[in-house]
Amino acid sequence: MPTLVVTAGGFEQEIIDAPASITVVTREELERQRVNSLADALRNLEGVDVDGLDARSNKTGNNSVSLRGLPSEYTLILIDGRRQNVAGNVTPNAFGDSAAVFFPPVAAIERIEVIRGPMSTLYGADALGGVVNIITRKPGADWTGTAILDTNFFSDSAFGSTTGLEVYGAGPIVSDTLSVQFYGRLLDRDESRVSFPGQDTSLDRRRTMGQSPVAADIQTAGGQIYFTPNARHEFYLGMDYTDQTYNNDRGQMGSIRPGDGYLPELGFEREQYYGGYTGIFDLGVWETTLTHNTTRTTGRAIPNAAASAESGRPGLDRRLETTSTILDSKFLAPIGAHLLTLGAQYWQAELTDGIPNTSFRNHQWGVYLEDAWSLTDSLALTAGVRYDDHDAFGGRVTPRAYLVWGATDRITFKGGFGQGYKAPFLEQLHDGIIGFGNQGQDPLFGNPNLKPETSTNYEISGIFNDPNGLFMQATLFYTQLNDKIERPIAALGVTDEFANIGEANVKGAELVASYPIAPNWVFGGNYTYTQSEVTSSNIVGIQRGDPLLGVPDHALNLRLTWQPTPQVSAYLANEYRSSRNRPDSFHEPHLGGSAQGAAESLGSFRGFNVFNLGGSYQISDQLSINAVIYNLENRNFNDYRAYPLRNDPSVIAYSNAYNNLYEPRQLWVSFNVAF
Repeated sequence: MPTLVVTAGGFEQEIIDAPASITVVTREELERQRVNSLADALRNLEGVDVDGLDARSNKTGNNSVSLRGLPSEYTLILIDGRRQNVAGNVTPNAFGDSAAVFFPPVAAIERIEVIRGPMSTLYGADALGGVVNIITRKPGADWTGTAILDTNFFSDSAFGSTTGLEVYGAGPIVSDTLSVQFYGRLLDRDESRVSFPGQDTSLDRRRTMGQSPVAADIQTAGGQIYFTPNARHEFYLGMDYTDQTYNNDRGQMGSIRPGDGYLPELGFEREQYYGGYTGIFDLGVWETTLTHNTTRTTGRAIPNAAASAESGRPGLDRRLETTSTILDSKFLAPIGAHLLTLGAQYWQAELTDGIPNTSFRNHQWGVYLEDAWSLTDSLALTAGVRYDDHDAFGGRVTPRAYLVWGATDRITFKGGFGQGYKAPFLEQLHDGIIGFGNQGQDPLFGNPNLKPETSTNYEISGIFNDPNGLFMQATLFYTQLNDKIERPIAALGVTDEFANIGEANVKGAELVASYPIAPNWVFGGNYTYTQSEVTSSNIVGIQRGDPLLGVPDHALNLRLTWQPTPQVSAYLANEYRSSRNRPDSFHEPHLGGSAQGAAESLGSFRGFNVFNLGGSYQISDQLSINAVIYNLENRNFNDYRAYPLRNDPSVIAYSNAYNNLYEPRQLWVSFNVAF
């Protein structure tokens, strides 16, 4: 049965015909692995890196999704086509990994579509690196439900276990007219107590960050109601709410000393309300959605350095909240050999931050036209253009064109180009202090002269799909990135102000293959090569020739699957990641921004190679069990080494040889009940 996707063209089509590099992860695949965040769900896909640039990237103990060597903020996240990315940085000081937990439970997910490469023509800002669209299960003619209970056990008791419970239900209230869907998730993570050299043992400034994740509780609830008066019209309303709470009572995620900017408990919340309409008319299909999204951070305080008549006294709660109201509408019209899509978007956003003690607002709107043109039975061209108007930057045009040629029944070639853009966060355009680093000591300045970041991507791929089961795909890509926004390295004594650094490029290759090597046995995997380079720099501390980001040059995922019966399956998987660049600005998160110098002394972060062993057993039509042993060889990633500080070589600090302190061997088990 062919795999169908909707994200690449905005309508349903077979994946092999989609005008993009796209991968699909099914619910069955998700249920057979540990998934506590979106990053967990995607970690073994080609072109995807979820391990973070270094230890500063996962302060909450979660990870973010990076596509094709670009930062995670260049990945546009959608749920059923609705934008989830926010316009302002509501998680300052590198807590952005919390966003990977704002997603529905696995029990409620039908599939995840991952597009690698810019998609700003259809989806607007933020889609420079690609798009991840989480598609949820819809109600059917009968009531169905799923419950999942999972937990894990570590070989090292210093690491805290995580236990989760998910539920999903959907069905009709009035046959063929009114139906509902609902879901929920409870996740409880025990505290880790991992020791490493140089760790602060004080009771209010420990700052172990994600290297020793704190206790956490995550709660998610949501649902939809559908009204279908007849076969040609459907209306729906929905909501989603997630609350994340992290224990910071010893300053593990940020110092709780008076005036340092953190409270004993940190929280990240998102509430979303939305509605939509789909209508089928003689001329085509009209789809419209309206979404209101509020995201906030709690547990932050005004630091001493920020105290002023405007922001309040040090120690008072720092309000961090952003809201977005987005109206999306599109009309799909088949006209002969053409399928035209005409769409529009209006986006109103606001960010409130207690340090500048003001609200930042912007409005932007966009219109786009795309044509999927079947030139012949085997050749299709998709071409589109979008115009966006932004309060601060005026108009911007983003085109794309993509060609798909089915050369034979088994061979397909694809290729094209696309452009993307990303506007600065709302607060980054502020002419003044917008935050503080180094535990409230170093001011961070906005820059009203910032320009949007833009990218142009070129790619070409070939696909071989044999009826006997052999599948192979090879893709080459090149991305030119302009005006990436960064801030200088504070230790160099320059003003810590955001700026456009200049130009950079990312190039690489993606290989995917699978083959049934014997009855009941399938061998497959993927390989990604990524290389990036800054080609011009306008900012102190970032040099021409530097890597743009510290993603590994080589990433390999292999998997051997055995399925002796329809009820039983097992697999052995291998993850290989080559070394990755350690930035000049790197410092262990528990040491602060003045503790630079590890790059000169220790060089790049080490690569690694781990094996995972998993299996599934369908006990009955209603009950199944899944289990995985991760890090089968129990590789130790706690490898801290001494180095002298750059600014004071007489002081010795310690840094891990690996970019993150990955977990030791663990057994993960889940029980799934379907009804």
